Amino acid sequence: MENKTGKYLKYAIGEIVLVVIGIIIALQINNWNENRKNKITEADYYCRILDDLELNEKIIDENYKLTTDRIKLTKELIKDLNNIPNDRSTILNKFVVALRQDVSVPSNITFEDLTSSGQLKLLTDIKLKNRLIEHSIFLNNSLNLLKENRNEIIKRYTDFELITELGYQDIEYIKRELDKEHIAFLPKINWTNDPTHPIFIKFQDNLVFILGMQIRQKQHFSNLKQEIQEPIELLKDKKCE
Repeated sequence: MENKTGKYLKYAIGEIVLVVIGIIIALQINNWNENRKNKITEADYYCRILDDLELNEKIIDENYKLTTDRIKLTKELIKDLNNIPNDRSTILNKFVVALRQDVSVPSNITFEDLTSSGQLKLLTDIKLKNRLIEHSIFLNNSLNLLKENRNEIIKRYTDFELITELGYQDIEYIKRELDKEHIAFLPKINWTNDPTHPIFIKFQDNLVFILGMQIRQKQHFSNLKQEIQEPIELLKDKKCE
């Protein structure tokens, strides 16, 4: 009986050891599989963030050029206004073009998705992760400054008591909808040829202010262009295809 009990005990212990070993192996396989999936997800995030940043770089370049063109046009407009005699319609249509706002702005969609979903821990490259966080903060701050600039420009654009006295009806897309009868109802004040006229003085003052805002916008885009280079290079080291 003692021999049988000893055998049963050894057998039971052996079974327990096998079960424990099986559990450990299963956990290791599960951990390995989970780590493998995390690595794939991490690599995918790196590539998607790189795509976002490269697209942002193109948008920044486009906006930099557009802003440079608007600065040139605004400076020309100040000269045109003071080159008397001039044409009110030409002045106002140039004014509208000079104030056109950015069609698109840089975004941070993938990185924001990563942080909002709580998956930032998937990024195991600490240096790169910290740099992406810094870039995200810089980008958001720059976008807020650009938005403030745009709001100030729009405010000055509409900063006239009576737009019909300004000559808003001379702007091409409005003029196309008006017939001669409508035009006859509206005032025709030749303020662009009178430097002492209140509208002339205010219009020129607004042009100089808008020019300053455009120069600030250009500087913000220049800073973004410079700031984005390092994150792009770090992500390219991840060998995204």
